[in-house]
Amino acid sequence: MRLYSPLLSSEDSPELASRDRHSSESTVLAAVGYLPVLFFLPVFLGRGDDFARFHGRQSMTMQLALFVFWIGVWVSDFLFGRVLGNMLILGFIFRAVAWMIHYPLGLVVTGAYIVLAVIGIAHALQGRKWRIPVVSAYVDRLAL
Repeated sequence: MRLYSPLLSSEDSPELASRDRHSSESTVLAAVGYLPVLFFLPVFLGRGDDFARFHGRQSMTMQLALFVFWIGVWVSDFLFGRVLGNMLILGFIFRAVAWMIHYPLGLVVTGAYIVLAVIGIAHALQGRKWRIPVVSAYVDRLAL
């Protein structure tokens, strides 16, 4: 039985062996891709680098999902807050629903995006391919 040791060599762990193969340029390019709107750098500049492209595609999927989420929030805010919120009797309920969608839910989703991006940057700088739990299912479908 082998105990976990944080100081394993690349011969002891296949994960560490794969980490040794990535250049520092590749890891920095992969990490920069997690910054907002810079996902295109590892996707298009790292054409021959699967590691940088993996992280770039993952970041692109996360940013696209966040963009679609905020478009939905703005549409629901307009619909519930502006259109239905002007109804005489039930308007305050629709305005409350619009507020609940916009502020608390928006804060939670954006906070989750920031946390996942920071974890992705950390893993990219360490040279690891970390698959984000929900996002990675959609990343595999991209043909970039």
